[in-house]
Amino acid sequence: MPLTLQQANTLIVDDFQSMRTMLRDFVKSMGMTRVDTACHGKDAISHLAESRYDIVLCDYNLGPGANGQQVLEEARARNLIGVSTIWVIVTAEKTSDMVMGAAEIKPDDYLLKPINQALLQSRLEKLIVRKQSLGLVETAIRAKDFSAALAQCNLLLRMQSANPHEVLRIKSDLLQTLGDFEAARAVYESVLEKRSVAWARTGLGQVLFYTGDHAGAITQFEQVLAENQMYIEAADWLAKTHEAMGDTVRAQQVLQDTIKLSPNSPLRQKKLGDTALKNGALDVAQAAFEKTIKISEFSTHKNPAVYARLADLLVDKGEAQEALNVINRSKADFRYNSPAALQAAASEARIYQKLGQPDKAQAALVSAEQLAAQLGDKLSPDLMVELARAQLKLGHKDKACQLLGQVVKNDHENTQLSSEIASIFDAENLAGVGQTLIQASREEVVYINNRGVMLAKEGEFEQGALLLREAVKKLPTSEVMLVNLCGLLIAQMSKSGYSDALADEARALLDRVHALNPGNKKFYSYSLVLVRLQRA
Repeated sequence: MPLTLQQANTLIVDDFQSMRTMLRDFVKSMGMTRVDTACHGKDAISHLAESRYDIVLCDYNLGPGANGQQVLEEARARNLIGVSTIWVIVTAEKTSDMVMGAAEIKPDDYLLKPINQALLQSRLEKLIVRKQSLGLVETAIRAKDFSAALAQCNLLLRMQSANPHEVLRIKSDLLQTLGDFEAARAVYESVLEKRSVAWARTGLGQVLFYTGDHAGAITQFEQVLAENQMYIEAADWLAKTHEAMGDTVRAQQVLQDTIKLSPNSPLRQKKLGDTALKNGALDVAQAAFEKTIKISEFSTHKNPAVYARLADLLVDKGEAQEALNVINRSKADFRYNSPAALQAAASEARIYQKLGQPDKAQAALVSAEQLAAQLGDKLSPDLMVELARAQLKLGHKDKACQLLGQVVKNDHENTQLSSEIASIFDAENLAGVGQTLIQASREEVVYINNRGVMLAKEGEFEQGALLLREAVKKLPTSEVMLVNLCGLLIAQMSKSGYSDALADEARALLDRVHALNPGNKKFYSYSLVLVRLQRA
């Protein structure tokens, strides 16, 4: 039964009581009875975590703390809202930075104050007609039943839905997520046959990127920007593609041009900082990292690694004391956060070593190693690299090699990561040691993988599972090992029949994969297979 405005569960987010009261009166006059209010970003996230809302009316400026853009970003990142949720940004601000930032996160509508009930009701009535058909799609996505989500999209398209482009976008996103790039390409091209649409051309560029046609991808992204300079997503992908082709200078230029249009994205500013750092453009990198820290203060993208990179950069510029100040800011901003404390301690070890204070450097390194031991399996590859860099700087080569070897094994197919690790050894005049370590680590993983695959092909599923389970214990963040063990368990069930125990183990493996990399294609395809096996 179609959802009506009167049935909608609504959340109003505004830091002013008078505005909350006015909006609540407006929607109640429209017949809505289920209405909650929140006075700031943290309050809004708490409500969203506890209840499912059909409509969210959120002010942009919410006083101290997260703004409306950051609340929407966090809600999406934590899957607190779905494709059928209506999100309207309400604001009195008209600055270009704010407008571009709000446009980038793609709310369903954007209303400038002052607003009246007639305007709000007109917008909501149109939005609910457009969105109400997506409820079953969202339900299927939340259940990870992507075949059902695709089937529902196809049904809506056959029924000539009121929002065909939105359905096509969701369908193409699902196909990309599942790794069915040919089918996704067909959707994008069917849209582009009628007219040039920015989202479809950008999607086609993404397909070309993922299938290795980087030159073709660049052509698509550049055409999008030639037709619509403000379509920022295409610019981000253009920079990413240039970097994938090894042209970090061009990638940096694209990012700098994009940031002039929309400067308030923490992820883009961080990417500019990282890219500029690779190019030796220290002033550009410094400005980007400082901006990242400033604008991500209340964002879900707040990241202690940015502080560490800024500190390293300042040391390279001969500003060691300022680098220590940055690390102290990190300690204050990420209090009681063990990974952030480890990052800060590793940075301090490098800084004090640079300052010629070995006792303080060693004390900081010991602190970092103790924190690493406490984190155990939760120690991320990035933190392992940071700790290893400090160990190398202080002459603990064997410890650093052990950590960096594990990092390579956890992601042995990642050539960019291997290149970055090689550069760490190069910086310490240990290029030969680094190359030998990387090669040996890759060969060890390849051998284990090949042995596991061979056992599965021979029908020795239990023996293959034992081998890969041991590998997963040693390499808990290896997507390849996690995925391959899951695939072996699925193959075993496909041959011998569904097993609750094996299915639960496979789902747990997939959850770990998804936590490591939400974009892992096998996560979605294997989730789909598990659903089918259970139904068989």
